Amino acid sequence: MPYGFRLKSATLVVSAFVLAAGLGVAWVDTRPNWDDTGVTVFAILLTAGTGGLAGVPPFLCALLAAAPLVLAELSTGAAVLVAVPIAVGAALAGAYLRRFAFPPRQPGRR
Repeated sequence: MPYGFRLKSATLVVSAFVLAAGLGVAWVDTRPNWDDTGVTVFAILLTAGTGGLAGVPPFLCALLAAAPLVLAELSTGAAVLVAVPIAVGAALAGAYLRRFAFPPRQPGRR
């Protein structure tokens, strides 16, 4: 594929879990009696960071984790857009940790 990238099947499975977690966070956050922003932010951090650590490309991971929440809550105000840089930062941190915890193997080395 000259343009773009291919995802491994394990990455697709993890991406599905990240999307499911993002949908779960959005569902809980839209409940009428839910008003705990700290727990929502921590859930987005955990979801995006775990996805990045598991090998999902960071910006895809951030999109899958934060987009459901943004789409569900955007009608209530623009403050929910803060979830996007939080998810991007967490996904990049997870990918950074993965890169240094499990460095890519170099050819010819064991």
